[in-house]
Amino acid sequence: MALHDTYARITPYELLLPEEDFADRRFPPIQKEAEERKVSLADPERFVLLGEVGAILRNIRGEEEDPQSIHQTGMLLFHAYHFWDQGHSFFHVATEVVRYLVESGPGSGAWNAALPGPAGYVQLPQHLVWVPGAEDSTPESVDGFFWSAPDGENITLLIVMGLRRDRPGFGVVPLPTLPLSAAGEWAGTQVRSEGEDFRSSIPGAEHENLYSVVAGAEAVKLAMLLFRYLDEVPGSVSESPKGEEDGGPRSSALDARRVILRAD
Repeated sequence: MALHDTYARITPYELLLPEEDFADRRFPPIQKEAEERKVSLADPERFVLLGEVGAILRNIRGEEEDPQSIHQTGMLLFHAYHFWDQGHSFFHVATEVVRYLVESGPGSGAWNAALPGPAGYVQLPQHLVWVPGAEDSTPESVDGFFWSAPDGENITLLIVMGLRRDRPGFGVVPLPTLPLSAAGEWAGTQVRSEGEDFRSSIPGAEHENLYSVVAGAEAVKLAMLLFRYLDEVPGSVSESPKGEEDGGPRSSALDARRVILRAD
């Protein structure tokens, strides 16, 4: 088993916040303002318009930022808030689980979606799933995704990629909010008009059996396949060991649950 698949790596949540107690100090005022203004914290677009959220964005990103970057960081902060509010629900997925989901899947029948919680973060095996680069840009490895479904009716996902030890920062791709009632349909749909979903064309992918998500719809499908697996396969979650880095990826200080493959 590769080193990067034995323990949970540091999360984008931990990298985003400037101090360890930042969330405990700065997130409760968001709740207070939302209550006073009667704003639903389940709506990401209204969340980013709160004054307390704007203050945090300026603290994290500074004043000189382009609108797209500010929006992406706002969506990241939306998910970070709900991740904090739900007690840091964090899943670390084993390589064999991702391969099973991509190659076989947990079934294509009807599924009444049941998530493992209202919000959390799913970390994929490092360098297994990629986002192809546009034109001359370099492909980026997908670290994982946040999910938030605080109202129990809709789900919002945010893909995190390009998280590497040799450089600061990472990239995010916010995806549109979707009704949970359509989760089963997403888990069983064929996304690509040609070829198999998740197949990668990046150089060397065939040697390592790597995967790609070429559109947001594929990322949604992978997320729903995983949620269905967690819902329908008892015993698929175990305790995740703490990391022994030894020059490998930085380990997370958060408690993670490891998603493992069960034959049943």
